[in-house]
Amino acid sequence: MRSLTLALAARADLQTLFDQDLSKGRAFVPGAAGVSEFEVCELSLEHAGRRHTLRAEVVFIKPDGLGRGVGLQLLPLDPVAKAELAAFVQSAAARGSIKPAPSERGEALTTHDRIRLLSPVDQQKLAASGTLPERIALERAFGPNVWEALLANTRLTIPEVATIARKGTVPRPLLESLAGHASWLAAPEVQRALLSNPRSTPAVVGKVLQSMARGDLALVARQTAYPHAVRAAAKKRLEGL
Repeated sequence: MRSLTLALAARADLQTLFDQDLSKGRAFVPGAAGVSEFEVCELSLEHAGRRHTLRAEVVFIKPDGLGRGVGLQLLPLDPVAKAELAAFVQSAAARGSIKPAPSERGEALTTHDRIRLLSPVDQQKLAASGTLPERIALERAFGPNVWEALLANTRLTIPEVATIARKGTVPRPLLESLAGHASWLAAPEVQRALLSNPRSTPAVVGKVLQSMARGDLALVARQTAYPHAVRAAAKKRLEGL
């Protein structure tokens, strides 16, 4: 398996990479080459003599010119792998390279600041039991790392479910789990999110369409915002009613 390397000299750069890309299941390796689109490879993160390796799929290649490099979609991480990645990033912060937390500067902690200071284990615990502001901050800060735990929170609202359901980086097993939750599937907002998500499998699309009334199916069948396969499936179900 080919390997691509992201070497980060500054610890703040590692934190930024995590916040803006890795936590959302993606990465870009400037100047990288030698791989093919859709190829599975290893992404090696290097910082201060430490290395952390992730598996990823090549989704974008710019072979030359300004912005030359390779775009990657990280393969889904299990809870242990998520915690290991977060620990790799947080250990850099613990070495003092990232600016002091507000509490260390004598300032009051905001919800977002407090969330950012949580350990990987505490992130999971809070995602499964936290309040609405805490859940929103967790999803924004850690994205894929907390989606599964958030969906286990009995206080999760329909808009929150829809936000996760429309993410193009949600692992397919998680989308299938979403589609198997009857009360979520009955919500139009969640239905639209799942139907528009390019990672929704035919099985997920089928479950959503089965839960829709004839009038809603007719709308899906003619709305070009949905993928062609989704519109075709909606038309086929209409013909069978």
